[in-house]
Parts: sequence; structure tokens; C-alpha cells
Amino acid sequence: MKKNSTITQVNERQAASKPVTANHSDMEPDSKQSGRKRFKRILHRYYRLFGVLFVLLIFGLAILTALLPDQDYSASEKRSLTKFPELTLSSVADGSFMDGMEDWAADQFPLRNKLMQAKSSLSIGLGAIRSQDVYRCNDGSLMEAFSLPSDDLITSQAASIIDFAERYPNKDIYFCLVPTAISVLEEKLPAATLTDDQNLYLDRMMSAVNSVSTVIDLRDTFAKNKSTTELYYHTDHHWTTDAAYLAWKDLSDVMALDSKLSYTAGIVCNDFAGSLLSASGFSANAYDAIKVYVPEENPLYTLTYDTEKRMTASVYCPEYLDSEDPYQIFFGGNYPKLTIRTAQDTDRKLLVFKDSYANCLLPFLIPDFAQITVIDPRYYYDDLDMEIQSVGYTDVLFLYNANTLAEDSCLVPVLKNEQ
Repeated sequence: MKKNSTITQVNERQAASKPVTANHSDMEPDSKQSGRKRFKRILHRYYRLFGVLFVLLIFGLAILTALLPDQDYSASEKRSLTKFPELTLSSVADGSFMDGMEDWAADQFPLRNKLMQAKSSLSIGLGAIRSQDVYRCNDGSLMEAFSLPSDDLITSQAASIIDFAERYPNKDIYFCLVPTAISVLEEKLPAATLTDDQNLYLDRMMSAVNSVSTVIDLRDTFAKNKSTTELYYHTDHHWTTDAAYLAWKDLSDVMALDSKLSYTAGIVCNDFAGSLLSASGFSANAYDAIKVYVPEENPLYTLTYDTEKRMTASVYCPEYLDSEDPYQIFFGGNYPKLTIRTAQDTDRKLLVFKDSYANCLLPFLIPDFAQITVIDPRYYYDDLDMEIQSVGYTDVLFLYNANTLAEDSCLVPVLKNEQ
């Protein structure tokens, strides 16, 4: 018994003296789970931090947008920027206020130009042929993309023109929707370019208003002359004065304009870098030339900038030739309302609804009217019916380029007198 007890004690001491070996297979799952939990906690903190910072950034930019004064003009895009919309019960009810808010926020967003430039630079660096809705064509010229508008917009625009014509049945109404380069010069686009068919929109709008207006379709004229005439600028979205001259000839025939003055074209600027160049970030193969057509006999007239209460004796503003946007030589840009009064021996008075394409064509119309009132619905907020009734217009001309009208939300409320 004593021997067994001794052996037992020895075995217990040996067992106690042996180092305890950890069972790693048992401990490893606990260790991994602990590491994963710790990593998730750290990741969750970062997500929460980034979320808070993002919300603060959005609210900060929104507050900054509201506090900073609105910018009137974008030099890089060569266009006027959207102002804060007028808040009325009707504008809230029909949704135009929210549409205006979206346009205002997009145009007045802080650092907007820097962000656009960064996006353009990245796209060009990756070899893109399209940047900021601008295509770089095979010959190096730039071309604005086109997107078909919604059926609702087309329907509402056509309905508003039809309603306007029915309210004023004694007016001679003309509708001229100018095709842009993407439909006239589509052969210049890079191979396999996917873009909406602008001709579908032109056909649909012209057909919709044909019953209440005389439609002036310039596509055949442009197709016949595009090989010999620069119809569009290489770096800008506008048509050239040469194209406007061709359009005036078509308008003269359709509108029965009597004056057939001869004109001499002269270049007033030969280093025009247009809006497509600055907006897209593409480089230019060559700059554009801006022309002015001078009639053989200058008609006498005055030009009134109605909202600014100032008057001048010329539609040309040569001081803009040295500015960032020389195209503003025509009228100095876009205004809500302009009034041209002439000394011509005629009873005809013309009301024009237009975008900036009209600016270089309007001087050709001056010799044929006693008065031309020019309304840009994007900036017009006065009572249209009162304007028409007080003047007694004989003719009305809608003159837009297809891209602008396809994106326009201002013409409809102006024609309905709901702005």
C-alpha cells in the first residue's frame, strides 16, 4: 500500500511539473471571432463618421447656395444662369416652382465649374469622345448632343401654341424650329455614336402646330448649302450668321417680307472659343470667326431694353468682342424683353418668342416691320395678354433651336399667362 501511494505521488508531481500545452484548435475560432468583431466595430465607426460628414457637407453646401448671391452668367458655358424662381400658388400647384428650384440649384451650386472641369478632364483622359453632352467629331469640331424630350413636354408645348393661336386668330403665326448640327452634319460624328434622332422631334412638333401656324422647315435649305457654307460654329452650339442669313431668305418668302436688301458680310471676331469648348474640356483644332451682315442701306430704328429702361440705336454691342463671350455682340446677350421701333412705312408689327439662336437673325427682319418685340420666355414674367392687346401685333414668330425647345419649361406658362 505504501509503494502504490508513493508511485501515485510521483505521478502527480510529474504531471504537475509538465508544461500545459494550449489547444490551438479550440482557441482559434474565438480569436478569429474576436478580431472580426473588433474590425466591424472600427468599420462601423468610420461609416458613421463618413455619414455624418456627408450630411454636414450636403447641408453646408445647401446653406452656402442659399446665402451666396446668384450668379447671372456662366462664362465657361456662355449662357445665363437660372435665378431663384418666383414662389406663387399657381407655380407650386403646376409644379413649375419645383422645376425652377431644380434648375436653380443645379446652376448655382457652389464649386459647380470646378466639379464640371474635373469630370471633363477625367473623361478626356480616359479617351472619351463625349464629354458634358458634347461630341468631338472626326474633323475636330464639337457638336452638342440631343435627347428626345418626354411625350408630356411635347404635348404641352404644342397645346400651348395651339391655344395661343386660337386666342388670337387674327394674327399671322409662324413657327421655325431650327435643326442643330447633330442632325444636319451627322456624318461628322464618330463611328458608332449613339444619339437620339432629332428629326423625329422636329417632325412631331412641326406636325403638331401645322394647323394653327405656318411652319418654316430649314432642313432642305441647310442640306443643300452645308457643303459650301459653315452653318454652325466648330466650338459653339449656335448657328453662324451665314446660316441665319439663309434662314432669313426662307422666312422672307414665307412671311412675304418686302425688303430685299443686299448685305455685305464682314468678320468682326476671328478667335471665338465657344461654349462647347469650355464646357467639354476638349481642345480646339481652330477657333471660330463671327460675322456681321451690313445692309446696303441702314434702316433707322431704336432698340429699347425694357427691363433696364435704356435705349440705344444699334442691335450690335462691339464691346463684347473683347469679352469671354463675343457672341454677345448681338444685343449684348439675352433679355426678358426687347423692343425695336423703326421708321419704316408699314403697319406690320412682329412679336417674337425666341432663344439665343434668334439674336443673329433678328437684324435681318428690322426693315420689314414698324415694331419688333422680342420675348425670351426663360426670363419673362409680365402679363403677355396685356402686352399683345396694347400693341396690336400683326405677326407672331416662334424661333427656337431644337435643343433648347426640347429642354424648355418656360414657354408653356408664358403662353398661358401663368408665369
